[in-house]
Amino acid sequence: MKRTAVAPFVLATALVLAACGSNAGSPTSAGPSATADVGRAATVTPVDAGVLQAARTEGEVLLYTNSEEQQMTPMIKAFEAANPGIEVRSLTLGNQEMFQRYETEVASGGSTADVVMSSDAVGWLSFLRGGNVADYTDPNTPNLPDYALLGKGVYAFSEDPVIAVFNKAVLPENKQPTSMAELAKMAPQLDGKIGATAISNVIQFGATSAYLDKYGDAGWQTLERIGAHAGLESDNGPLVTKLAQGQYAAAFFVSGAVRAFIVGDVAKVVNYRYLTDGTPLLPRAAAVTSQAKHPNAAKVWLNWLLSTKGQEAACAGGFTPYRDGVKCAFGLPQVKAIVGEDNLIIGAYDPALATEQPRIVARFNKAFGR
Repeated sequence: MKRTAVAPFVLATALVLAACGSNAGSPTSAGPSATADVGRAATVTPVDAGVLQAARTEGEVLLYTNSEEQQMTPMIKAFEAANPGIEVRSLTLGNQEMFQRYETEVASGGSTADVVMSSDAVGWLSFLRGGNVADYTDPNTPNLPDYALLGKGVYAFSEDPVIAVFNKAVLPENKQPTSMAELAKMAPQLDGKIGATAISNVIQFGATSAYLDKYGDAGWQTLERIGAHAGLESDNGPLVTKLAQGQYAAAFFVSGAVRAFIVGDVAKVVNYRYLTDGTPLLPRAAAVTSQAKHPNAAKVWLNWLLSTKGQEAACAGGFTPYRDGVKCAFGLPQVKAIVGEDNLIIGAYDPALATEQPRIVARFNKAFGR
């Protein structure tokens, strides 16, 4: 499957260029806002002194991630400032590519990733079955919500919502749907003006499967009504480019990572919404690998990711923190305040996804004329 998030520079470039030639006016609201109580700072349990000392002796940690450099940089800088003596090296790869690369490197006896970071649920399930995740329980585990532990040793560090994005010049804000049900009702009049990514995209599959898990056949009916009037793009890059240019008026199940870049001139062209019945939150996970060459440094990195400071740094990279006490303009409390707690759809790495995937893919493609 393809990389999950649109590269920030691709989004920013496409939308800024469109904004420069737009007469859409100054932005009234780039996206939804809500006053949300983030609560008291969550309890943080660091690794023990022995692990920390061993990590400093190792001196580095290698990450394989599906996140772009712009997203990782704030996290890496904050980690290295908090943990002098441990250098972070990060390599951005596609989801399938990173899992395959790890297995190939292990088979050949070469060095490989100490930590894998991905949002590909099916990929993680296969990686776990292959014995590629270290048997490690982070000290923060008792302090985390149940949904944060996705499998033995696999932890969510971000709960990324998918969003709906609109071209305000084509579809003014006061006419934009606020739910998937409304989008489906409007679909005939927006014929050909609704866009989404193909189901081969990790974000699309994750969002679709989570949405259907909550709404079942009624969810399929909504998707089929939209699909009859929608176009699919291979990835987020072409999707947001066409949206910025006005070929699409609306796009749904778009990676929430783009929220941080819908500002300034970009916000003159587009805005985003959390659809009240269609905002699945997809866990972005991290795990220490079973063949890590720097296992202690890897544990320190993961432990820090799950701390309040780590979650704040993740927010700076456009990720969605979920721990209490983390100040972030688009953290989980803000999403919950807008869509309502009863409407939260938090994805999980359910083993059934692997067997259900072909059926979901086939029906989705039929609904969207593929």
